[in-house]
Amino acid sequence: PKLKIVETTNRPITVIESPHPPPLDESYWTAKEQMVSTEQHVLRMIRFDTTVCHPHRCVLTIMETLGFGTGNNNAGSGKDDQCDTNWLLDSEQSENVILRAWRILNETPLDPRGIVLSYPVIVLSCAVISLAAEGGIVESDDKKDDGKTVTLPDFWWRALDVSTKDITMAR
Repeated sequence: PKLKIVETTNRPITVIESPHPPPLDESYWTAKEQMVSTEQHVLRMIRFDTTVCHPHRCVLTIMETLGFGTGNNNAGSGKDDQCDTNWLLDSEQSENVILRAWRILNETPLDPRGIVLSYPVIVLSCAVISLAAEGGIVESDDKKDDGKTVTLPDFWWRALDVSTKDITMAR
């Protein structure tokens, strides 16, 4: 049998791959019972809601809806030459905010407490855009991303019916 050790945030888990099914002894039934119990606990924690709404798409929608910009894809579209002047941020600034926000979102599953996953997607997306506009909290190897603060309108999240208290807690 192959021995494989998987690192997690709390402790390593040892996974043994065997070419034969396990014997149906007491240890098998105990492990099965523990696994089902853990699954039930997780399902109760998420209130049996297994639908998934990814905040990455929500970040893009918010940036576009509030006129912050959509990154480099708005430059040279050919349809409307005034397109660039309608955005609050230039294409480089909006791209930096989007990429920073996505980097932050990509790190959220690593939160050992899992608290961040308890917030609605709109609140989480607003919080990461806010953090990203302040320069982000995740290091970047991207030479274009200089970590500078990008100024957004005060309390912009209120236009999306998100409270300042929720943003503060989610950050």
